[in-house]
This record gives sequence, C-alpha cells and structure tokens, in this order.
Amino acid sequence: VEVRGNGTVILSLTMDDWDEAYRTLLRWKVNLTKRLVPIMIRQKYGRILFLESSSVKQPIENLVLSTSLRLAVVGYAKTLSEEVAHHGITVNILAPGYHDTKALNRLFEKKARDQNISVDEARKQMEKQTKAGFIGDPDHLGSLASWILSSESDYITGQTISVDGGVIKGIFG
Repeated sequence: VEVRGNGTVILSLTMDDWDEAYRTLLRWKVNLTKRLVPIMIRQKYGRILFLESSSVKQPIENLVLSTSLRLAVVGYAKTLSEEVAHHGITVNILAPGYHDTKALNRLFEKKARDQNISVDEARKQMEKQTKAGFIGDPDHLGSLASWILSSESDYITGQTISVDGGVIKGIFG
C-alpha cells in the first residue's frame, strides 16, 4: 500500500481493502488449520508453521494491512498452540526479514525508480539496515523451517521466531 491522499495510509484504506487483507492473510490459514488439525489430533502428531513477516515484531511503515492481519495470525497460532500441544501438535511462526527473493528484488527495483538510484544501491541501502550487513539466504530460512517441521522440534511450540539479520530492535526480537 502506498501513501495516498492526505499522507495517512490508514485513513485512505477502504473497508474493501481490509476485507481483502483478511481473506488473503488470515482467513485461508484459519480454514486450512481447521481442516488439518482434526487429522493431526487423530494421529497424535502434527506440525504447523506459519511464514509471516518480521513486521509482527516491529511494524514496517505503510504496511498496516499486512502488519495487522499477520499479528492476528500470531494471536491465532499462539492460542491454537496452547489448545493442541497435548496432542503432540506444535504450532509456530517464522518471521523473516529481508531475504534474497524475487519479491525483494521487485522492492529494490521500485526503490531504485522512486529514489533515482541504481538497483545495486537500493540493495546496499537495505543491507545496511541489517546488523548482519547482508540480505538473508532463503535456503537457510528453509533449513530452519524444515527443522521446525521435524520431530526433533517437539518441545518448541507457540513461538514466533525472527530471522531478520538483527533488524528487530526489541529484547524479544
């Protein structure tokens, strides 16, 4: 969402915008878990992992729809984790920051156009925002996701794990 009208993104959003965000960011996840959890309960085992965004721990400017509805997913996942843990089911969230993906490359291109700089300079600016000094590798994020989805992670549930190169400033980042 880009800044519109009076410069206040929140006030410029319509209820249709909110409804669409609900459908695309929250509703389908609730629907899917409602279908899967009974099967997992019968099996006495299951792993649920939501891939959200670091914005659930530190909001990103001009992304109120994404941040708000992803926070709803966090609340849903935490509550669900408490209800199903005794069935051998874990529910967790990965909250990635900047990772080297096509979507991030589109942001570099947009930033380059908006600021009249090169795409490489736009990337370097974003890399400087991380304490690590580089953009994350999606394969490494995938390795963490694979472990969280494995039987070895049986004692980790209800957690929101940041994978952001140190961008989040909070104590529980």
